[in-house]
This record gives sequence, C-alpha cells and structure tokens, in this order.
Amino acid sequence: MEKKAYAFVFAGFFITDQDPQDVFNENVTAQDIEEIENLIKTKLFKPGVDVALAPSIVPPHQANELLNEFSRVIFGQGEVNG
Repeated sequence: MEKKAYAFVFAGFFITDQDPQDVFNENVTAQDIEEIENLIKTKLFKPGVDVALAPSIVPPHQANELLNEFSRVIFGQGEVNG
C-alpha cells in the first residue's frame, strides 16, 4: 500500500508571565526535534508510521492555515491527503 500523509495537531497551552516569544529554548537542535518526533512516533502511533514536526506558536484561528503551509513545505505543491 502506498504511504500517504495526514495532518495531525497537538493543541495545548503554556502558562507564563513573560512574552511568548521570550520563553522558548533558542538552542533546540535538529537532533532535539528528531528525538521529539521519535517519541511521538513510538508513543502515539503504531509501527510503520513516520512523523514530521514543525514547532511554532499559532493563534487558534490560524491553525488550519499553518497546517496547509506545513503540508506545502513538506510535500511541495503536490496533493496532500488528510
């Protein structure tokens, strides 16, 4: 069976008294992101599923736009299933 891409979203909150742009670790590496992807892949999905992430802060009303943009970045202008 041919692999197809499907978008998924984690919605959550972080609580701070600081500006949202000032609270994120600026030293996150590609290896860190890969470790997070692998954790999600092994804990959330069954074997054989691949995961790609693009962390960002998104206002709720812009979440759908972000998913569409992420799909275009990952898969180009081709068809995206989901």
